[in-house]
Amino acid sequence: MHVAFALLTLFPGRVGGAESNVRGLLGQFADGNGPERVTVLANRHVADAYGGYVRDGVDLHLVRSYRSGDRDLTRLLAMAAAGAAPWLAARDVPGDIDVLHHPVTVPIPRLRDVPTVTTVFDLQHHELPQFFSRGERAYRRRAYDGAARRADLVLTISEYSRRKLIDLAGIPAERVEAIHLGIDHARFDPQPTATDETLRERLDLPERFVVYPANLWPHKNHDRLVEALASAPADVQLVLTGQDYGKLGELDRRAAAAGVGGRVRHLGYLGADDVPALYRSATAMIFPSLYEGFGSPPLEAMACGCPVACSTRGSLDEVVGDVALTFDPESVEEIAAAIERIVTDDALRSDLRDRGPAHAAKFTWESAARRHVELYEQTAALRPRGAARSRSS
Repeated sequence: MHVAFALLTLFPGRVGGAESNVRGLLGQFADGNGPERVTVLANRHVADAYGGYVRDGVDLHLVRSYRSGDRDLTRLLAMAAAGAAPWLAARDVPGDIDVLHHPVTVPIPRLRDVPTVTTVFDLQHHELPQFFSRGERAYRRRAYDGAARRADLVLTISEYSRRKLIDLAGIPAERVEAIHLGIDHARFDPQPTATDETLRERLDLPERFVVYPANLWPHKNHDRLVEALASAPADVQLVLTGQDYGKLGELDRRAAAAGVGGRVRHLGYLGADDVPALYRSATAMIFPSLYEGFGSPPLEAMACGCPVACSTRGSLDEVVGDVALTFDPESVEEIAAAIERIVTDDALRSDLRDRGPAHAAKFTWESAARRHVELYEQTAALRPRGAARSRSS
């Protein structure tokens, strides 16, 4: 079986969990735990960043007819052009594909005679529409909901997201499958490395801190977290990581207004080795997100032996189970109480630290890749290449 893995709309390093899924699956496919043949359909940015996955069975094909752009605006223009004239990208694609997978949702290219699998990570624009402009909501409904309706099979990353695709987007239940994301257990491990020894001094980390790895997006709930910190023990600091998207000044002002300006550190985007070392150095993770289609960071922290206090919104309750201290993320008081308890209750931290790695070990890229192969095969069998579609495309 020959699977095309379409990454034409991907900008490496900018999309968090979606790219973690891409890299986790491709790593397995390249190691032989995938279809007989995988062709990565790449824009020039992906071609530069993903060459390391090219091995026996995995090839990379630069689709020169797709102009990916260099910035958000030119990226959107490229997607709009491809949507208006889908044949332009489709003409530059190998002709012997059995299944086309869009793992970053946007259905570019479109191949009318090839069975299509599309991954949709969440429907946040339906559930938290206040965090999106009217234009963004319209775009997401057209790009995400539309992609799901056109696909022969829709994959998503949690049972929670699967239910929402059925209930909110109207996708028939038999066409939606949930596959949990995996964790890179070679990186996220409780055993310290050489990086741990230098990290605290290099990043000037405080003695006692809670860590929150999240881009400064509205649903990540940084405002309430900063407000809650004011009621937490005075020697506890908050360390943030992730992209700030130009919003760091606003966060700093909120921290100052709450009286915790000196207790909040934003480290920005960290390298791959620094993230697990940071988890191992932290007193605990605090994760007050208002919405997650899956939520990998709490599992990554658990795998490193870092105790977790976590919201249960979206899929998080499904993902963390009973191996986290949970709270209502819309309650500043509950967030503050969770911070205080997890940094002061030694027995609780010890219990969560002991149980975390075993829970995180259930989430592997190997099992995710195997399930993808099974579903590729089922999709190819349902509509062999070249057969007519039963739905409009």
